[in-house]
Amino acid sequence: MSLPFTAFLRAPFSENLKGLRECLLQVIPLLEIHPEWYGSIYFERKASKTYSVNMKQSQVTDQLSSGVVLRIYTGFTLYEEATDDLDLGRLKKYATDFAQRVARAAKTQGLVDRPYTPPTWKQRLSAPLESEITSQIPPDVEAKTPVHFGIRFLQDPFQIGTQEHFKRLSHILQRCKHLATLEGLSASDLTYLVCRQSVAKEESIFIDRESNLSQTLYRLALTVITMAGEERTFHRTGGLGGLETVELSEDSLSQMLKDLKALKTAERLLPGKYRVLFGPEITGVLAHEAFGHAQEGDTCVRGRSKAWDLHQTGDAVGNSQATILNNPALFENGGQSYGAWGSYFYDEEGWLAQEQVLLDQGKLLSPMTNLTSAVRLQIPRTANGKRESWASGVYTRQTNTYFSPGDQTLESLMKQLGDGYLALHPAGGMEDPKGMGIQVGISYLYEVKQGKATGKILKGPAGGDIQMTGYTPDVLNSIIGKSKIDYNSETPDRSRFPHNDVGGCGKYHKEFVFAGCGGPYVLLDQVILG
Repeated sequence: MSLPFTAFLRAPFSENLKGLRECLLQVIPLLEIHPEWYGSIYFERKASKTYSVNMKQSQVTDQLSSGVVLRIYTGFTLYEEATDDLDLGRLKKYATDFAQRVARAAKTQGLVDRPYTPPTWKQRLSAPLESEITSQIPPDVEAKTPVHFGIRFLQDPFQIGTQEHFKRLSHILQRCKHLATLEGLSASDLTYLVCRQSVAKEESIFIDRESNLSQTLYRLALTVITMAGEERTFHRTGGLGGLETVELSEDSLSQMLKDLKALKTAERLLPGKYRVLFGPEITGVLAHEAFGHAQEGDTCVRGRSKAWDLHQTGDAVGNSQATILNNPALFENGGQSYGAWGSYFYDEEGWLAQEQVLLDQGKLLSPMTNLTSAVRLQIPRTANGKRESWASGVYTRQTNTYFSPGDQTLESLMKQLGDGYLALHPAGGMEDPKGMGIQVGISYLYEVKQGKATGKILKGPAGGDIQMTGYTPDVLNSIIGKSKIDYNSETPDRSRFPHNDVGGCGKYHKEFVFAGCGGPYVLLDQVILG
């Protein structure tokens, strides 16, 4: 059950970055040497540690990266320069030289002038923002007012040391070994077992002529992997918050080990068309691959997505059950009081996070955007400008992408499923935004007969993962029903948002970023599994 917000603390802005913030304010005028230019600065510092405990050893790795990105948009072209040199004197010279290079390089002949004016705070606050954002903005906010957003947390992950982290993971390891015997696995059956946890502190600053923003995010993830020979199961959890984001229940560990035993003798699925019930994690992969990537504005600008054409014509690409949202402002996650994995308060271009409907009952709405794609497509700006790091370029990227909830319980969907399969564990996915082909990976399937799980598990035709493939509109038209968020309750949903899983996303075979994906349980009929 969710705890009252008053029980939580907030992640503060580091004292050793406050001086840098003041320095960066002095750089903005050096970028805007022409009145029509728009200059901005983005700084980030990411510090993370990964703790790992397996059956033989424990180890910790750490990473630290920080740098600043200077940007000038001339109305015709966006220019960027990045550096990890944060000395104010050298940074000022760097900015001055950068602006002079842009002035020499800027060409307007044959180009369309698309001027941009950043929003004032009055304009920003007129948007439908979450209270987690508005409650942290001072009432008398002005352009140069330092506005800090800190993620809520209950248990501070930085108040315990390396040995305590190892102790927590070793305890999970011992729990798994004990539960394995209860599920009928011998010591020799369990050939590999690892518990891995990452703890990261991510801080950023965004400054332009109208805003002075900072945010601090605590990002935690825990993954447990078990193997018996070639068979493998896993469980993962995490989000934005404190140690409360990585708590594991006994039931989740037991189910993982029970599945591992079943996989040792599992049959292989015969490729074909089946009725299947997707759990929240698989549903999220479907949403992410279906009209997540295809609704990224820069992909639309480049003519690499069919979604833009279909949005303009108004053609349906799914039935009334097919509603997909993208939302970086998920500060509750499926009834839990911590933030979903792909959330933040503002993106790398300083746009405040808010919910967006991408697909509304089968009809495509406006795509996600960053600054340049919004300007070029002449559509509203959204908070989807993301980078792999300060050293990489910015693209339009997904945050948390998920299906809207339905009105059914899990029990009622299982009855409708009848004879079919239940899919709960994802194994990646792919999409073709131009041709609208889709592939959703499933680790294994649970057999269901007459609405009840039989206890039987099926592997893929080749003995590994199972793939759901098809033409995206066909898949979205095959949806029969969706569960509520609180799918085990007969009463109306108390939770605001569906569960979003811990995940990642690549673009153009590179540019990895964090992303969440989820939704309710979704029942589909006659989808291709193989």
